[in-house]
Amino acid sequence: MHYSRQDIEYICKLVFNLYKTPIYLFDSKEKLIYEESSGTISNPAYTSHTALLIQLFSESKHYHFPILKETVYLEKFFSINLFTDNQYEGKIIVGPILNFRMTSETINGIFKDIDIKVSKDNMVQYYNQLTILSNFDYINMSMVLHFMIYHQKLNMVEILEKNEQLDKRRIELENVASHITEQRQNNLVHTDIAIEKKLNDYVKLGQSEAIRETFHIIFKQGKIGILSKTSYLRSQKNLGIVAISLATRAAVEGGLYQEVAYNLSDLYIQRLEELNEIKAVVLLTEHVLVDFAKRVANSKRHKFSKPINICLNYIFTNLYEEITLSDLAELTSLNPNYLSVLFTKEVGISIRQYIHQTKVDEAKNLLNYTNYTMKEISSLLNFHDQSHFIKVFKKFEGVTPAQFRKGKF
Repeated sequence: MHYSRQDIEYICKLVFNLYKTPIYLFDSKEKLIYEESSGTISNPAYTSHTALLIQLFSESKHYHFPILKETVYLEKFFSINLFTDNQYEGKIIVGPILNFRMTSETINGIFKDIDIKVSKDNMVQYYNQLTILSNFDYINMSMVLHFMIYHQKLNMVEILEKNEQLDKRRIELENVASHITEQRQNNLVHTDIAIEKKLNDYVKLGQSEAIRETFHIIFKQGKIGILSKTSYLRSQKNLGIVAISLATRAAVEGGLYQEVAYNLSDLYIQRLEELNEIKAVVLLTEHVLVDFAKRVANSKRHKFSKPINICLNYIFTNLYEEITLSDLAELTSLNPNYLSVLFTKEVGISIRQYIHQTKVDEAKNLLNYTNYTMKEISSLLNFHDQSHFIKVFKKFEGVTPAQFRKGKF
């Protein structure tokens, strides 16, 4: 690097103006000599924001690529070391940014996991001001800054691999061979993989009664792994999460709508985490597998061709977007007129009617379980306007949305 300090400060200012993300310049003795943060609020959980930045990157002075870091609060930072003729001159640190907007559930989870001695309102205020960037854009920002300084092209995969190497010591397992030998000597074997596969096949085929029988064979024999050394309850929860995750994928393969399956999975895992008794965890795990199988069985009663299933899944997943016949035709690689005829033949109603019916069904949920106004629901579900929404709703339900909400029908 052969830039003056003024040049580096100018580059920092450009990056800040472009990404609206705080950027800090430190000298070789870890002294903050320049920053662009525009009054950004620091994380109230930290005693010193500057000390945090120094600590995050204290062991990374020798590397010639962007160093990526994430804190327990889900903030992301990266640093780029500054060298002149291989002599370390300091570093630029950029962040914090978030990969997604923090929800109240995520913030509550962080407060539960970490003993935070600050106001939740202050944390919410802090999170809400942070720049949101996808991980792709976040790493690209580091590449842009690195190129501005060194005129060197970097490869994203190489950056990720090098950063993984820095953290490799944290995830390597020790004494793997001795652990396996000990387990074999004590006859602590895992469930036969053929039985586990059979269980997931039953979910995929929608055979709920077979699931109950196989599930009890596994758990009554006690041939299950230990997924926590400190808590048997935690171990059972982890096993339940694994079973639910595998069953979710099996259900999708069996024909259950992907969004339905994954939303169910999220809800069931959240419920499982709330339980405090081992028996309740096992019962819930069994219930989830049976529920998935029953839903798959129900979906199999409506057997359609592959193009129609693609359409149905797309409509379900993109219900809050505008859906057109041309979109579906492109998705299925079919002529629009042919797809329209095929859809009506198999489903019994036209694509337009099916979309309207599905949107009306979703509108009923919004009317029952939210406080959205008619105008808001109309806009959310992409109707042309409120009057169009009311007209379509009444056509299918025989009452207006307002009458439906009041129960006057």
